[in-house]
Amino acid sequence: MKRRDFFEEITTLAQVLLPIKSAITIIESDNTTLADVFVQLIRLAYKIKHINITKLNGFKQHAITSFNKRWDEFDVNPYLLAYFLHPAYRGLFFYI
Repeated sequence: MKRRDFFEEITTLAQVLLPIKSAITIIESDNTTLADVFVQLIRLAYKIKHINITKLNGFKQHAITSFNKRWDEFDVNPYLLAYFLHPAYRGLFFYI
């Protein structure tokens, strides 16, 4: 029984970490704009907020704390401006 729980937890953790990996990959691209960074941060915040696994509550709280710390480290206004002025994003809603 413990072995099954272990593999279920690992699978769940992998699903939770996938959006983080995707965001890092997109942000490290050579042609990333501020709008791209902002969109990835919003998507990541949404995914972290909606972690709905009781076994990973400690991880969820750590992720929220870490995200909030990083969010507070930069001024959001240039990112918002870049998002709203970027022709590819103008008028579109976030697809999460």
